[in-house]
Amino acid sequence: MTSLAEHTADLLVPPGELKVPFGQWTTAVRRNVMSFQFDCDRPRAFAGMIHNRSLGGVDFVNMACAKHAAYRDHSAISDADAGFYVMTLQLSGQFWIEQDDRVALLKPGMFAIYDSSRPAALTASDDYRSTCIRFPKERLGSRNADPLSGITATAFEYAPGLPSVVWDMLISLNRNLDSLGTGGTIAVHNVMDLVSAMLRTELGGQVEPVAARRDALLQRIREYIDDHLGDPELGPAQIAAAHYISLRYLHNLFEQTDSSVARWIRTRRIELCQRDLSDPAMANIAVSAIAAHRGFTSPSHFGQVFKRETGQAPTEYRQQAMIAPKGTTGLVR
Repeated sequence: MTSLAEHTADLLVPPGELKVPFGQWTTAVRRNVMSFQFDCDRPRAFAGMIHNRSLGGVDFVNMACAKHAAYRDHSAISDADAGFYVMTLQLSGQFWIEQDDRVALLKPGMFAIYDSSRPAALTASDDYRSTCIRFPKERLGSRNADPLSGITATAFEYAPGLPSVVWDMLISLNRNLDSLGTGGTIAVHNVMDLVSAMLRTELGGQVEPVAARRDALLQRIREYIDDHLGDPELGPAQIAAAHYISLRYLHNLFEQTDSSVARWIRTRRIELCQRDLSDPAMANIAVSAIAAHRGFTSPSHFGQVFKRETGQAPTEYRQQAMIAPKGTTGLVR
């Protein structure tokens, strides 16, 4: 069987052929895909390529570009471009799609879908290459319904079975679109029936509730924070990058717990310092060393934060903990 890399070799654009600068790129994406707001760390060094052809109401879009991010909130969603799905197959680089409380990380050979009617955040790495189709929701059902809301921003594999069959057909259509003649519209229509069958099959396999996925991610993030508390630079940007999510999504996760990322880090540092200060085996270790081990760089700052959180200075807390009956010293929660 032909591999995906072999099947799509002619769709991969050499980096030297990426000519479109950042400003023209954003205009082309808005024209060919949908309206986004964009961020780019190196706009002057940015280069990209976008090629769009349409047949039978379906847009076939090949994209290649450097690192950037695109955001789409309610203010950017218009009636004109709210009735579409975009399904994208990753060919090289990495691509993050955030929508509906989910984040999909796409690596080469993976695909996902997102909905134009709801907010989304997209982040592309350097060497990003993809082939996409944009199609009206009417292909799957009512324009006002959301038949695929359960699998947006979910990563799937180009794998034997319907996924590889469907994508092989889409890639072949993409490659031969200009030479299909009068039968082209019928061919696109028939392949879109297979796309619908594949997506509905994937939808049937999604049984894990959104809330359960969100809770599991939050638990992994909390464990990561505990493992890295000794890093004075630990902060939201590092945590978000380590879990392939946007800063906005990270902050939203913690807002639902009536906390914040910074507050959680600070609380956990104080809790573990309390534990260390209460441990007789650590009685000979200086308070400043305990604070540094938990990520505090300044003894004076540690003292201020500790007293604000516990009502006692660190040395006072340690003295009281050492003389208190075992089990009477509690941690601040």
